[in-house]
Amino acid sequence: MVKRLVLHDLSEEDAAAYLQGESEEATYFPAPPVVQTCIGCYGCWTKTPGVCVVNDGVSAFAKMIPEHDVLVVISRCVYGSLSPEVKAVLERSVGVVSPFFGVVHGEMHHLKRYETMPELAYHFYGPDLTEREKDTARLLTAANAVNLYAPKHETYFYSSLSEAKGILP
Repeated sequence: MVKRLVLHDLSEEDAAAYLQGESEEATYFPAPPVVQTCIGCYGCWTKTPGVCVVNDGVSAFAKMIPEHDVLVVISRCVYGSLSPEVKAVLERSVGVVSPFFGVVHGEMHHLKRYETMPELAYHFYGPDLTEREKDTARLLTAANAVNLYAPKHETYFYSSLSEAKGILP
């Protein structure tokens, strides 16, 4: 059984219509419309290793990441990037990597904190996505996979949520 953690920016109505609902294999985490952004205090590295010190619902997300096999991100594509809500949740999860640095694929990156990390599957939706936006989103997915030590990553695009119905976890 593959355990999926699904971070999404869908409204409650869209989530009910397009996501399959609660199951043993999937944990759904809606990105709140207003998220306290990362304040750069490094508390997730020094005070509460692996978890954001801002004690709200978003801080629980980072703890869930290494407990799953696949991290699925469903986000509106905004100029080839994630929606502000999803981006803020992921930024608040920086503590899932170590504060120490090392060379990974010839580049300087934070070192791994957990023995295993999930695969990444990014699902972007939005009308009239350009090839340049899709290329940027693919590069973002690949960069996040390196930073999160994901063993595998994939990027998907949909012109609308109705196009993705039945595909999304």
